[in-house]
Amino acid sequence: MAETKDNIIVAIELGTSRISGIAGKQKDGSFQILAYAEEHTTACLKRGIVYNVEKTTQSIKNVVEKLSQTLTQQVNRVYVGIGGQSVRSIKKKVPRNMITPTSITKAHLDEMREESREVIIPDYELLANIPQGFIIDSQFTDEPQGVNGKNIEGDFLNIVARKELQGHIRTCFNSANIDIVETKLTALELANNILTEHEKRAGSALVDLGAGTTTVVVYKKNVVRYLVTIPIGFNNIVEDLMSVLQIEEKEATDILVKYGNAYVNSEDEISKLTQNSYTTSNKEKVPMTKIQHIIEARLIEIMVNAVVQVVNSGYADQLLAGLVITGGGSNIKNIDKAFQNNPRKRFESIRVAKKVITPTVKSTQAAALDEENGMSGSIISLMLAGTENCVGEGSYSGVDIFTSAKIDENTRTNVQTAETERKKIENMMMQLEDYKDRIRSAVNKIRNIKQDIENDTANKRLREEGLRIMNEASEICGNEFHNIVDSLEVKLKNDQRIASAVDLEVQLQDELEALKDTINVAKEDNSFFKKVSQWLKKVVNED
Repeated sequence: MAETKDNIIVAIELGTSRISGIAGKQKDGSFQILAYAEEHTTACLKRGIVYNVEKTTQSIKNVVEKLSQTLTQQVNRVYVGIGGQSVRSIKKKVPRNMITPTSITKAHLDEMREESREVIIPDYELLANIPQGFIIDSQFTDEPQGVNGKNIEGDFLNIVARKELQGHIRTCFNSANIDIVETKLTALELANNILTEHEKRAGSALVDLGAGTTTVVVYKKNVVRYLVTIPIGFNNIVEDLMSVLQIEEKEATDILVKYGNAYVNSEDEISKLTQNSYTTSNKEKVPMTKIQHIIEARLIEIMVNAVVQVVNSGYADQLLAGLVITGGGSNIKNIDKAFQNNPRKRFESIRVAKKVITPTVKSTQAAALDEENGMSGSIISLMLAGTENCVGEGSYSGVDIFTSAKIDENTRTNVQTAETERKKIENMMMQLEDYKDRIRSAVNKIRNIKQDIENDTANKRLREEGLRIMNEASEICGNEFHNIVDSLEVKLKNDQRIASAVDLEVQLQDELEALKDTINVAKEDNSFFKKVSQWLKKVVNED
């Protein structure tokens, strides 16, 4: 990290459950935290995406004002963390044929890297570009400059996100009259400060268990090799508890924090669960085993999704330092044991990291910040990445009325565009949920009629009913269904709700095939020739 001297660095993190801000500076070989503030959010952001510009803007203003009051200096510019469900990495290969053996120069490499920055996904933009290595005449090297060769191929990792991710964030800060010094990829800054040098070099996967999302960053040989954000987090467990137990969000969160257990295996723990119960605020007595099953079911889904992404990176078998778990979800009891016993992939080493590695961080007036609960790593890492002063006189100097009017008009336009897009996505998602309900209903009908036909193969009426149900069910997943799925997959990458719809369609097709086979077998068993054949066989056996 660059020397910041007396500069006060201010960073803002926009999370699903809260918007937080931190201020600090280097002093006596350590980084001193001078101020911390947060605003809990409910309808501002979802999985890193700004959904309500007005509320988000007000929350940002409140956080900055709290920081300014603590510092007794006004904050006028900040570093901002970028994250969310659309953030992902894409590999890009760039080949070059030099025709004759040539000494590779910096100009050659700069030209290749510039070409590698191209983003071919519509509505996505580049956030970071990371060289992975080069192959010169079949020989791999990390340092190609000065090497003689005829053919060179560069491997690069582009980290991209939807364009509106940064656009909406900048709109909010413009509306709050706060300058952004620089946007930082939260996942990369967190990995840089949570992972040890050994873990980066030997190979490890950082799993950041957040409220709305789960982020996986894979390191090998000190280079980021893979990054993806999964649109599922510990808020989904809270929502499950709210739905099943019919309780409010605060109570569900308290239950998760107090009773959450990622892995129950010992006889003592099982016995305690079986014997105890929890009385909700609406006076319902709930067995603790039920609460554990609710938490465990969704937790397994989160964990398996994270491990699958590590496998998808292609580096799962090369991670000598294993997994490193951080984020708010790392506070759940036995989270390491849950990952150790996951069915998808075994890892020899699993570490739970609840604080940054270096430098030494000291708090002064930031009593509200718990540096060792797993949730503070991101905001501290963003602060550590800053170098420029963010406070001083003139922090709240106004702009002329013409500039102000232009900013307001741009803000209104951006808000309207964002709201229109949000409503469009919500409408398509409602349609998709309706389709999923119809598919589930059709699957149940198919299974019931299939069982009835198997129990009474001679009943022609049942077979005809089965054919009718087949015809109705086969029409559900038509062009409209596929158009909705395709549109949502573009807008909401890796969304579990869309994936479940696709899985249901596959399940429906399987059930249709099974019912078709059952009807054909029943028809064959009850055909005239089949009956004659059976009669003749019976006569022969009797003789």
